[in-house]
Amino acid sequence: MLIYLIDDHQMFAEAMKIVVAELIQDCVIDIFTSAESALKSITTATPDLILLDLEMADLSGLMLLEILSQNGKNIPVLVCSGNLTETNKQRVILSGAHGFLSKAQGTNDIHDAINSILANKPYPADIDKYKTPEQALLSNRQRAILSLMESGMPNAAIAETLFLSTNTIKTHIRLMYSALDVNSRIECLNKARELGLLNVI
Repeated sequence: MLIYLIDDHQMFAEAMKIVVAELIQDCVIDIFTSAESALKSITTATPDLILLDLEMADLSGLMLLEILSQNGKNIPVLVCSGNLTETNKQRVILSGAHGFLSKAQGTNDIHDAINSILANKPYPADIDKYKTPEQALLSNRQRAILSLMESGMPNAAIAETLFLSTNTIKTHIRLMYSALDVNSRIECLNKARELGLLNVI
């Protein structure tokens, strides 16, 4: 098993590596002190789990989550941060993380969180309460498409970016139109802005 630990606080990362190594036998844990270096590595190797800090100097954890989503990387991510405000918890889940954990929590909580994520279960268990009804309207994939639509990309470019077919992109857009009760690209983007679906970073 390959685990990426992405945190620009070297001492915390080393301590977390010890905790994780005690929990998971025969795993490889790579530490990255910048999100950009981790992203470069992900182009050649796909980790089984990412432990991610939110606040880093080069690229925020939220931005990294968005990039992973836009590029179709469905990698389990557990955010471990010292700044887990209620707003950040909501943004973390909306951006595609599978769970979150405060850096102040103890070893038992870390073990529980990692076991849950690896078992394809959210952590904490009541994570859905951080999703507003509006946010639940669209899937993570559809929000990634929405973000690229806002940047002005045509369907073909979105498909290439997300490694999907153009027909799949068109299907997602039709589903978004239905979910948001709109009939055009402009209406879709305007409605998404009104609902805060584009304001996740």
